Amino acid sequence: MAKNPVEKRVETLRDLWLEHTEDPQVRLLVWRIPDNADRMLQAFFEMQQHPGDWTTPDLFLRFDAPFDTGFGYSHALRQALADSYVDSKDSLREQGVTADWPFSQLPLHDSASGVMAMLSSFAQHHKAQLPHLRYVNAVLAPNGVISQDAWEAWLDAALRSPGLAADGAGVRLTLVDTLSDKRWQTLAQRHGASVRVVEAPIDMFDIARETVAQSGGSGPTVAYRQLLTDVITLVEKGSAAQTAARAEKAMQIARREQWPDQQVVLQMAVAGAYVKEKNYVDAIKRYRDARECAVQAEQDKHPMAADLIMQTWFGEAGVWLVAKQPEKAAQAYRSAAEQAQRVPNPMFEIEGFRMAAYSYAQARQEKPAREHGALALRAAKAVAPAERPLTTMSLALQDLLRLQDPGRTEKLERSAADYQAAVAAAHLHAEQQAGKLGEQPAPADLEKIETAMHARFESSFQRQRQEREHLIAGGDEFFRKVVALARELLNPLWNGLPEVKHPLDKDVPEWSEPPQFTKLPDPAGVIDAASANSNAAAKAPISAAATA
Repeated sequence: MAKNPVEKRVETLRDLWLEHTEDPQVRLLVWRIPDNADRMLQAFFEMQQHPGDWTTPDLFLRFDAPFDTGFGYSHALRQALADSYVDSKDSLREQGVTADWPFSQLPLHDSASGVMAMLSSFAQHHKAQLPHLRYVNAVLAPNGVISQDAWEAWLDAALRSPGLAADGAGVRLTLVDTLSDKRWQTLAQRHGASVRVVEAPIDMFDIARETVAQSGGSGPTVAYRQLLTDVITLVEKGSAAQTAARAEKAMQIARREQWPDQQVVLQMAVAGAYVKEKNYVDAIKRYRDARECAVQAEQDKHPMAADLIMQTWFGEAGVWLVAKQPEKAAQAYRSAAEQAQRVPNPMFEIEGFRMAAYSYAQARQEKPAREHGALALRAAKAVAPAERPLTTMSLALQDLLRLQDPGRTEKLERSAADYQAAVAAAHLHAEQQAGKLGEQPAPADLEKIETAMHARFESSFQRQRQEREHLIAGGDEFFRKVVALARELLNPLWNGLPEVKHPLDKDVPEWSEPPQFTKLPDPAGVIDAASANSNAAAKAPISAAATA
């Protein structure tokens, strides 16, 4: 039976893995993938857990613990491996494997060397029971990295450690980067033959085209689907002219079959291709053509027509903004917000009014900027409290603060940046102190270092809050009313963006110092600043011929 494109790519990855790990010198393999191929690679790792033609003789373990400090990351990896082993004991027994790896008896060292020693012990124990097992492969994919330098230093130490570097080591490591962000290139250059970079041919556009071609069938739907896939691929890889030409062939089918919604999709795809080439005149024309098709879809009672009309307004607005025509962008964003009201879609209504306010501010039109910012907050107020943090309400609040007092708002932002710099310095100091303890640090010594680091976090956090509160207290009445509104509707601790949460995720009752708040005025009237005139504001017609 013919394999589908996904299965073929997984088998290609398997073959590449086997080919490049055959060299006994290789200890770490870097998959270098196209920017859009992460899910495909994750599918390869996941499918290694299930028997089939795509599997390798290796065991893949994925670790996604965040990297904060080297010793903290090491502890998290050791704990994750132990927990995973305990959870899989029943599964191992079903496979005839005795689940008796004595991990609790191993030396407890929170270092890269300690993690590699634990993985090596795991590998050697199971190779004795599973003769086909070649390597235990740790896929390292932290879901957050505090310091790239510290993370690379940890990897350097891991590659030097006996548990990984020794002859016969049953452990291999895997990292992932992309063609546009070759972040592990210098690591590979530092470690020579022990690190192998492999480009993975798993472009998702190619997979999509092959999937459509292999789907079979006949008729206009099949032909259209193939052409649409080509259009989407050309937006990414081709020219606007190529995209438009291919879209026209698909458009002929969509018109003949009376699919106005698909005509919208095609017109917006071509518009995006023109934007990439900075051809703003044709991009705006395409978004307007798309809107005409969306209106036709609405007349045909298509269930998604209202959403499509809204998307065309957001698309056009974005073009005006990048074309440096902020007034026209503001007008289009307002139309997008009003269409979002009709959908209804509160999140996009907020965003439309917020971006209208932002665009007016770019045009130095303070009054309409404030009015549209207030309209964004009015829309946010109608959203359930639990959902407000998921909207762009906080950005609208920050934009209003910046509009009212740009210097003070910049200082609020700088305070957060200073805090992050202080946290980074505390991390670096802790890393340096831990590094002096060697590859087998005593837990008690690491605990002292971590406690001192956390104390520095707390001190910097409190200093940041006091500084921001002082800045807020010095603002004028409207500035303080905006903050009061944010605390009433969004978060009682809100003090500007970027948001700074407690470094140890403690709730207020657990803080070392209770928050001291300045007295703020009643926020009534901030939202009402959107005058009645705003709803009836005349919108000048937008000409597609007017460009930057």
